[in-house]
Amino acid sequence: MMPTTSKNMYFKIFVSSIYTAQNNGVMGDVWKILSNFYVATAIACNVLMLYIFINNHLAPDSLNVFIIKYTTIGEYDFILNILLTLIIPLMLFNYFMIYRGNRYKKLIIKYPQAYNKKPFVIYFLVSFLAPLVYVLTQVEIRW
Repeated sequence: MMPTTSKNMYFKIFVSSIYTAQNNGVMGDVWKILSNFYVATAIACNVLMLYIFINNHLAPDSLNVFIIKYTTIGEYDFILNILLTLIIPLMLFNYFMIYRGNRYKKLIIKYPQAYNKKPFVIYFLVSFLAPLVYVLTQVEIRW
């Protein structure tokens, strides 16, 4: 049995994401884009959580140089900035790591135990719930 490294875990989560997207009854025909978007969104949540933690606790206001505003008007600025700064570059990276040359087929064979929904669902839920829990613990309740 191969030891679990971060690279192996990345591939296992992606194999699980591929299974989840392929078995999605609604949008099963665009499963490559869907599985890539799922993982990129979860990784983006983790990167944002790390950014918030470092910028607020370890080195306050030292990472403000990374704030890029593509647009400053409109109500969807935050979503657009996250999409252009994190999700699209992560999807491109994932494409070259997973889908180029049909590498995903080799990964499914290499990690058959991850070809189910469980690893991806756990990773996705933790990625979205950790920032939520962090924000809720920072809220000060005043009576």
